[in-house]
Formats: sequence, structure tokens, C-alpha cells
Amino acid sequence: MGGNILFVVAGYPAIGLGHIYRSLMLAGEMKDFKVSFLCTRESGTYVADHPAAAHFPSFMQQNDFLWQDVLAIKPDLVINDMLDTSTDYMLPLKQHGLRLVNFEDEGPGAALADIVINALYGRGESAPHLLYGHENFCLRDEFLKARRNLFRPEAKRILITFGGTDFSDFTRQSVDALFEDCRRDELSVRVVAGPGYAHKQALLERIECLDPGQTLLSFTHATNIMSVEMENADFAVCSAGRTVYELAHMRIPGIVLAHHKREDMHRFARPENGFMYLGVMNPFRAADLRAAFRRMQNPEERLLFRNRLEKFDFTGNKTRVVNTILDLLRVPGGGQTCMS
Repeated sequence: MGGNILFVVAGYPAIGLGHIYRSLMLAGEMKDFKVSFLCTRESGTYVADHPAAAHFPSFMQQNDFLWQDVLAIKPDLVINDMLDTSTDYMLPLKQHGLRLVNFEDEGPGAALADIVINALYGRGESAPHLLYGHENFCLRDEFLKARRNLFRPEAKRILITFGGTDFSDFTRQSVDALFEDCRRDELSVRVVAGPGYAHKQALLERIECLDPGQTLLSFTHATNIMSVEMENADFAVCSAGRTVYELAHMRIPGIVLAHHKREDMHRFARPENGFMYLGVMNPFRAADLRAAFRRMQNPEERLLFRNRLEKFDFTGNKTRVVNTILDLLRVPGGGQTCMS
């Protein structure tokens, strides 16, 4: 067995860093292959800055056309994790006989991929090479060892986290909206921001103003162990990305805010799955968030949402998704035959 696998990734404030995190996680499962990374020009050094990146050769886009950089590396399999692709990008790769896997791709180029994996979206077009829904979400290994949370009738701790970048600064706005209620109810607040969060200093100043001794309000930045931050949380406030699946695994109900219309397409974060969904928060609606917060403090309602999380099990997904991808190299001729 063998072959050259290239991850083509994008990560920057407008789309977050989850694509990079997922690609690095999957790359770690492909030890029998030569794996490398190609970053889009706007992605800067986010891949190189991640500790896991030290194990893989990484390249930055040099040409005006990204497909030219891909072909120069001479991979056998290309895994695109950069949202929608165009036909102009995908067609040259297809014409050179490369096997192609795309994540979260709703663009015209997706039609040329051998496999499209859209775990964050609900059921789309039915076709053998299209893998939609939470059954294809890949859970990080740290969560397999984490202690799932027990229900407490009286909430004691909430988690506020909005992914790797939070370009809308929902973090600071949520703290402003909720902290007085938390202080009144003696509810501790853990705030976790990602490495691409650009508003860190303003948030720290606000935390110092609201809770000078940080007796109830605490903050951490760029943590590499998110599962530990989730442990002991009674509920969370977050965006509509991969975090909702991690919360579901930990049995933590959440209040979910979408940054933009694309996140609004992530249908998992809905009441039937254990999450209060507030829609696209542009502009930010503090009154809606406070109302949802009061509902989530009600033990009967919170228990109802928590019990809806019990039906989900993501623990075997990563192995199955990785094997499905690698079958493109194992099966003679590759292509969609592995999905039939």
C-alpha cells in the first residue's frame, strides 16, 4: 500500500479554522501514506502554527491558479477542505487522473469529486458518492477519553465558545449579554476563544471590568484540549459549526448562534437534536440570547434538551470515513466504485 495524499486547505477569519483542524486530524490516521498540505494564499500561516503540522510537509499557494500548485506536488489523491470548489479548479485535476475528495463542498466543482463529505449539512441530493449528515462527522480522539457530563438540576457552569476565529465577535457580545444574569445566579462562565480570535485584548479588558477578580468569569485562548473545557459544563453558547457535534458527544445542550447564511445551512443544531437555535445573529440580538439563557436554566427544559442528545454516537465515524477515502487508493481504478 502507498501513495501521495495532498490536503488542500483553507482557514481564515471569515470561514474559521475548522477545515485545518479536521484535515490535520485525518492526516494523522494515514500513516501508511506520504501526506502533505497545500494552503490557499489567504490562509496565511494557520496550518504551520498548529502543533500537528510539524509532522507533514506544508506548501503555500504560489500560482494564480491553485490547481497549478496541486499538480506541481504530484499527488495521487487530493483532499479539498476549503468549502465550495469551482469547475475551473477541479477539471484540470480530474483530467490528470487524480482521485478527489471534497469536504463541505456545495459548489459546482463538487460534481467532479469522487467523494463529497458534507457532515454539517442535512440530507442533500441522493447519490452514492455524496455523504451527508452527522454520521460522517469525525470526532477528535481527545473526546473518546473525555468524561461525558451528568445532568445537574441546578446549573453551575456554562461554556461560551465560538470556534477558531469568531470574526463576528459573538464571544464578547455574549459575555456582555449574559454576565449579569450569571452573577445574580452565581453561575460560573468559562470563555474559550480560538487561535484566530482577533478581539482578545478587548475581551480581556471587558472581563476585567465585569469581574475584576475573575471569581465567576474565566477565559482561555487557543486551547488544544477542548474536551477538558467542556467537562462539567451544564450548557453552552456557541456557533453552528463542528462544536455542536462535540457538545452532543459530551451530552451538553447548547444555545446556537449562526454567523452567516452558510452556517444557517448546518441543520444539526436544532431543538430536536438538543439545541436552541437562534438563527443568523446579524445584527446581534442580546434580548433573544437572554431569553434562551433563561429557558435553558429551567431544569425540566434543559433535561429535555439533554435527553435528546443521548441518541448520538460519533465514535466510529472517523475510522469509517478514513477507510472510505483510502479505498480510492486501495481499489484498482479508484473513483466511485468504492462507494457502490
